[in-house]
Amino acid sequence: MPVRTKSETMTLTATECAVLGLLTKGERSGYDLAKKAERSVGYVWAPARSQIYAVLPRLVRQGLATSRKIRQSGKPDKQLYRITASGRAALRAWLETSADVEATFLLRVFFGELMSKEALVSLIERRRDEARATLAEFRAIEERIKDEPADYHPYLTLRWGFAHQRALIRWADEILRELGREEA
Repeated sequence: MPVRTKSETMTLTATECAVLGLLTKGERSGYDLAKKAERSVGYVWAPARSQIYAVLPRLVRQGLATSRKIRQSGKPDKQLYRITASGRAALRAWLETSADVEATFLLRVFFGELMSKEALVSLIERRRDEARATLAEFRAIEERIKDEPADYHPYLTLRWGFAHQRALIRWADEILRELGREEA
């Protein structure tokens, strides 16, 4: 999503947003960010270490993060990064308005505490609605092929699709109830 900072417009990537999200928990080095990502957001968004190192200077140039050098005796100097107020605003804007709901859904839910409750509820409702629509498509496919000779292995994938979409709908309904959305 385009985000305005100073006089330029930029488009943030999911990796940039994941790094900014991790920086909301405090100042970290690139190495620390990679380790933290592996143990947390890496289960839903796993950027390569090289991507993290490439993103950090770009975030600094864009004014979304700052860096400072720490001198170390007998080792190379360490760069520590911190999110800026502009970085927090850009991250929140991306979390709340990014159009690619399915591709970044779990990443956005992972950082849901940084969103307004309304935006989080809307995100989960949209994803649930997409799952319902996909489920309807799968039912139509099943109806079309029910009288054809069974093609077992392709049908297994359709059954997986049913299970996946139903699980997503159940999860979304449960989370929406927890978030106080009665009509889940």
